[in-house]
Parts: sequence; structure tokens; C-alpha cells
Amino acid sequence: MGGCPVDHGQADGPQAHADGSSAGCPVMHDSKQQSQPGAQTQGLLSLLAEQPMKRTEPATTPCGSCPVVHDDPKSEAVSPLNAMPPPNQQPAAGQRLPLSTDRVESTIPGPQVGADVAEGGKRWLYPSPQMFYNAMRRKGYEPKEEEMRTVVAIHNTVNERTWHEVLEWESMHPECLEGLKLVRFGGKPDEPSMKARMYGVLGYKPPFDRHDWVVNRCGKEVRYLIDFYHGRPTPLKPVAMYIDARPAADDLSGVVDRLRMPFVRLWRAAGGRA
Repeated sequence: MGGCPVDHGQADGPQAHADGSSAGCPVMHDSKQQSQPGAQTQGLLSLLAEQPMKRTEPATTPCGSCPVVHDDPKSEAVSPLNAMPPPNQQPAAGQRLPLSTDRVESTIPGPQVGADVAEGGKRWLYPSPQMFYNAMRRKGYEPKEEEMRTVVAIHNTVNERTWHEVLEWESMHPECLEGLKLVRFGGKPDEPSMKARMYGVLGYKPPFDRHDWVVNRCGKEVRYLIDFYHGRPTPLKPVAMYIDARPAADDLSGVVDRLRMPFVRLWRAAGGRA
């Protein structure tokens, strides 16, 4: 993808990585089975750049399915893993068309228990079209049943690309890659990261969302900051976004990794394997 994918507005935004970490439209537009997002769905894309499921509360509590209104995480009816009520696979009142209740298994390793983790506790499960539809209705939107397959496809692909970004950083710790897991995640849209605030002072457009992912690296929890920026749309990629993921500077390890990564990327671009 040529050039920076960020919609710059008054000033140029953060530059995309040379390895194509910016996320264009993940939907295969030549597929006759997938409908194109309507105007309302385009407006909901800020809800879609999320982890195997989303919330809009601070990430000090775990995060769950996008974009459900979350209950008190202390409630017994809410999962301690993602602060979500039990999955709702029932048709909504007034729903015009039946929707699939099938859930796609992600490539993202998860904790050992939970309704949103595949049987056997290996990987996170994405919401079904019916779950996503119910979540959007609960949020006050009026989604179109015909668009849910495309909406879920966008949601899932953004999550996969975000995990790919995390894996790039974690590759600097190869001894821990095999057992790496995403243990929890949370949304903090009203708490911009320091980097996003700095860009804002310089005149760049702010990210439309911010999330924290916490991974288990060899038994140690490591927090990642993830900013989602609107990308620059093109005729072939009408839905585009840029994903800026990096480890939080919570300890010396996070600081060192952030200092190392520019040199690691240069080395890899030159053909190195580090």
C-alpha cells in the first residue's frame, strides 16, 4: 500500500511501518457473497478496531465483546476474563432476517477458561453475526442484518492484524513465543496514550480508539498500548485504518524493547533474521 494510510487532516499523522502494518479494508471486495458496508456501518467502524471482543470502559478491568454495554465486572453474571455477560445468541426483537450463530476461532491464544475461549482453552473466539447484531442493538444502533457478515469480517481481521503487530514485538523474546497468550484486554477511548497526546500537540488527528492488551510472556504479564487511527481510504480500500501497537513503558523491559525495535526493523529490512 503506497504512502501513509493515515487520514492526516491538518497535518500528516504517524507513518505506517514499512512492513505494511497499516490495516486497509480487510474484506475481500470481489466476493459476491459479502455485501458492502452501508453508510451506518461505515460510521460504526470505530467500534470494530477491537480485540477478540471490546468494551469502552478503562482497561483496569478485562474487556469483552465489541461493542456490548458492559455490566459491573464484580457481578457474578459477568465473566472475570472479559467483563462480559454470557453470549447472547438469541434473535433480537424485530430482527428481520436470521443470522448465523457460528463463532470463528481466532489465531490468538487465550486463557484456559471462559465462554469466549475455544473448547480446550487454546484460542479466543470471535462473536457470531448474531452476537454482534445483538451487541450493536444493545448499544442503540440499528444495524442491517445483510451487513453483519461484512462487519464481523472487518472486526475479526482487525484483531488478527493487531495480534500480528504484538507478535512482531514479542519476536524479540523468541524463547517465550510458543507459550504466549492474550490474557485480557480493555478499551480506554477517553484516555489517550502519551504518544497520541504528543501527536495531538503537533497538530495530528487523534486516534479514534485506544486499547490495552495484556499478554502472558513466560509467566510475566506485559501490557501493550494500541492506538487505532482512521486510515486514508482509496477506491480499492474504502475502509482503512492504521494500528499503532507497542509495549507500555511499565518497566525497564518495555523501555528497552521500544528502543530496540527501530534497529531490529532496519536489520530485518536489510535481510537479517534478528
